[in-house]
Amino acid sequence: MRDKLFDEYVEILKEKKIKLTDVRLTILKCIATRKHFTINELIAEIEKETKSSVNVMSVYNNIDMLLDLHLLFSNTINGKQIIYEAITPQLIHVKCHECEMFEHIDSSSLSQDLLSQFKKIGESINFELDHFKLEMHGLCNNCRKKLSTIANK
Repeated sequence: MRDKLFDEYVEILKEKKIKLTDVRLTILKCIATRKHFTINELIAEIEKETKSSVNVMSVYNNIDMLLDLHLLFSNTINGKQIIYEAITPQLIHVKCHECEMFEHIDSSSLSQDLLSQFKKIGESINFELDHFKLEMHGLCNNCRKKLSTIANK
């Protein structure tokens, strides 16, 4: 699946006549192999891959370009940290507000059900939906157990 994503991104950039530099291809490869990443994680991965330091502005410029092309989503965690991920037609995340765990839910049946419902909502306001991003907040199982243990003492 991730190789397919890399190939799709390369084709999109070719169609848009965007130069496929070594750094840009390495960035695409790194993005295609990770679910979520920060800029610092991406830079570290690129430097590990290329075995050399990377121009940080080049990475930021490429991320901006991919955001503009709607190939990446940016997610703000705890109002401070930005986490990026490749766009898929449906993105569903859960975030624990206690330990700040952030997870992607992979459920095609749930995603299809939600997409169908969201498309109906869009149609009701004359809006054509092509993808969605959903973020749910609450307590993960571990934090619920910890809080329950504390409350029972």
